[in-house]
Amino acid sequence: MSSPAMTAEQKGVVSAISRHWWVLLFVGLVSLIVGILMVAWPGVGAVVAAVLLAIYLIVSGLFSVVRAFASGLSGGMRALLIIGGGIGIFLGLWMIRLGHNPSDPSLGREEQIAVLGLFLGIWFIFAAVNSFFGAAELKEGRGWAIFSGVVYLAGGVVLISVPLAAAAVIWVIGIWLVVISIFEIINSFMIKGMAKK
Repeated sequence: MSSPAMTAEQKGVVSAISRHWWVLLFVGLVSLIVGILMVAWPGVGAVVAAVLLAIYLIVSGLFSVVRAFASGLSGGMRALLIIGGGIGIFLGLWMIRLGHNPSDPSLGREEQIAVLGLFLGIWFIFAAVNSFFGAAELKEGRGWAIFSGVVYLAGGVVLISVPLAAAAVIWVIGIWLVVISIFEIINSFMIKGMAKK
């Protein structure tokens, strides 16, 4: 006996997430704006970079937590979203603190941006895991979720494993945010469309 195109549980997941499709669109637009600013202004200092990334991480983290408490999600997916959202919010608040203490004697400007890139790389990898698990929950839109997970994973690996100058770190982060924002915007409209099926 063939399985239906989408199980009742999967429909519940789509229905739960689709109610917040506009939040994903908002996160995508924030990602796009922050990414463009960082690419167009690669010489930006640690303070401005920290503030821009803090905006993205806090907004994205809050959205993950909102999704986690939507009905219909499995326990494992809910836990991943809460942990990932919590990490994003924590990193965002840490970057705001970095922005308010640019002259911290324990770290120079180059070291601050290197640490920023390292932590963001870790968050990218965790976001990739979330994308892969999210793809397993759905039938429709699975390809986009997997591809966005690959983009997150590639960005995380580059930021963690490849030693880069401060300006290059900011440029790489900006490029990845622009690419990721495209998938977030597309996914938001796909999720909105799936809710009508």
